[in-house]
Amino acid sequence: MLLNRDRADEIMDREGLSALVVVSSNNVYYLSDYESDFLYDVPWVACAILPRDRSIEPCLIVTEIEAAVLVERPSWMPDVRMYYFGIYGGVLKVHTFNPDQPLTDPSDIEIAKWVHRLEARPYSGVMEAAAAAMREKGLTTGHIGLDDTRFAAALGTTLDGAKVVDASNLLIEIRMVKTPDEIVLLRESARKNAIAIQSAVSAIRHGATWEDVYRAYEVSVASQGARVFATFNGAGPRSAGAGRVNKRYPIQEGDQICFDAMLKWQRYMGDAQRTAVLGEPSAKLKRYWAAYEAGIEVAYGGLCPGASTAVLRDQTIAAVRRSGIPTFELAFTHGIGLDHIEVPFIAGGQLGDFKIVENMVLNFDMELHEIGWGGMFFEESMLITRNGAERLYDLPRELLLV
Repeated sequence: MLLNRDRADEIMDREGLSALVVVSSNNVYYLSDYESDFLYDVPWVACAILPRDRSIEPCLIVTEIEAAVLVERPSWMPDVRMYYFGIYGGVLKVHTFNPDQPLTDPSDIEIAKWVHRLEARPYSGVMEAAAAAMREKGLTTGHIGLDDTRFAAALGTTLDGAKVVDASNLLIEIRMVKTPDEIVLLRESARKNAIAIQSAVSAIRHGATWEDVYRAYEVSVASQGARVFATFNGAGPRSAGAGRVNKRYPIQEGDQICFDAMLKWQRYMGDAQRTAVLGEPSAKLKRYWAAYEAGIEVAYGGLCPGASTAVLRDQTIAAVRRSGIPTFELAFTHGIGLDHIEVPFIAGGQLGDFKIVENMVLNFDMELHEIGWGGMFFEESMLITRNGAERLYDLPRELLLV
């Protein structure tokens, strides 16, 4: 199960919440274990309700379109409901049945059961279905946490007697400590990402363009059944400035080639940064990388339970500056999972300091964007263990020589 139920209970108790109600795609998937492309199609296409009282059944609400997916990939939540999309004053029905052709396939029979159950309670829209579920479960008073507080108004008068709490940061806080099932997915995301980065490095040669290199990465990602999320940075002077890429730039001897490569495997992120060089690195690149190695040792050696990410950031920056890059600035720790960056208080661009806890999966970003010269990058994912941290990547930590 993806959901860390004990941690969710702990945080709901701390905040005095009677339930969590989520409508964002990642949070619905996280709470319910129900994964579907439809979840990521339009906003508020599904809803998951997690009561704090474990005697009240958690509830997943999805559209009728998803009946076939639901049969193949059921949720752990015991109360699953469907609804029709409302359209032109009526409802949009997807599934039809021919009375002259009896169903024989077990999955087809199961789909029919779901559709007939909806016909008995024909909810129009996710809001109507969610409002009914919350009233039936007695979740209309107390403190109710929503990951999108606008959804409260869409429920009409359902929550008029409750205090609506913005739980967007609380969901991130819950998700930051991973369950065993999540760790399996993140290990596989890292493994696939490492293979794709190695494919991209293999495409580096004199005269090749950055486009040739990142296309090799993206082809490798697709060949492994994963999805490209982003491929940042570039080669030579154009490797400084995320996204500032001249795709046709021909790679020259001595150029650094910088990767910030991200993919998704079953919605879970793989995210790593590496720096390669074609031929002999310049004296400056050697000097800079030696300073980076000092920072990598501090940053990744300091990831352990109880550590403060703010303190670790300051120590890493100081180590890099002291070792040869006095202008170094960009270093920070972030969680990784269903989102690229999972850190509380990210709203408004604020990356919050937090204490590191066992079973977090964390990345420590180290980026140098020296305009006019180029970039230098290092990042990988670490599973926080009882006494330290475990690497999820087997890529070399050194400057990659091509």
